[in-house]
Amino acid sequence: MSKSIHHTHRRHAGTLQPHTSCPDGADRPNDKPARREATGGGHLLDRILNTPRLEQVVPRLQPDLLHRVIQTCGLEDCSELVALATPEQLAHIFDLDLWRAARPSLDEQFDADRFGLWIEVLLQAGAAVAAQKLAGMDVNLVVVGLAQHMLVYDCAAVMPYETWEGEQVDVISAIDDGLTSDIGGYVLVAKREDSWDAIVEVLMSLDAGHPDYFHQVMRECRALSNSGYEID
Repeated sequence: MSKSIHHTHRRHAGTLQPHTSCPDGADRPNDKPARREATGGGHLLDRILNTPRLEQVVPRLQPDLLHRVIQTCGLEDCSELVALATPEQLAHIFDLDLWRAARPSLDEQFDADRFGLWIEVLLQAGAAVAAQKLAGMDVNLVVVGLAQHMLVYDCAAVMPYETWEGEQVDVISAIDDGLTSDIGGYVLVAKREDSWDAIVEVLMSLDAGHPDYFHQVMRECRALSNSGYEID
């Protein structure tokens, strides 16, 4: 999927008043795997986490500066920072972090593995916190990420049925024989197994705490899942 649904204007790294110096680093790399390794960022992260009133400092950081910290220290080690970031910051960071081109001349593509890792990291602060972060983001951005991991159908549309000849037909098995989950009146069918448990847990919390947003996301994912054909 090329970067056509969601785009946020990128800014150069800003400064926080007051703030510590930025970590060395360039703009978003194009050739690293989804689970990017931290390179010498442990001491930097320790200093940041020991900052007085960190819960007040992090929401004031420019998103591109916070992204550079995450790139330097490693996403999986930055769960405490991520938990303190605002949904608006995270939306900007997603725009920087999840779109990449294999080569400069190619269109940017969405990194589905990296999105799944972000869901896992958000979940470390609890499913309710992760759901709250997603609910504060643009629906299209969340749909783009989830659509890489699952198909969504109305439960009624994929209920097993019996043919006139008495044959039992399981529609879901005909679609996919992998992982599935029923949430909020929808059947979710996994397109990939990585991060599936984390995604399901966050969506369950999203349904419980932010039902309007949840159903909006599900409707958009369902439309993408049914694009070009109708289940019958």
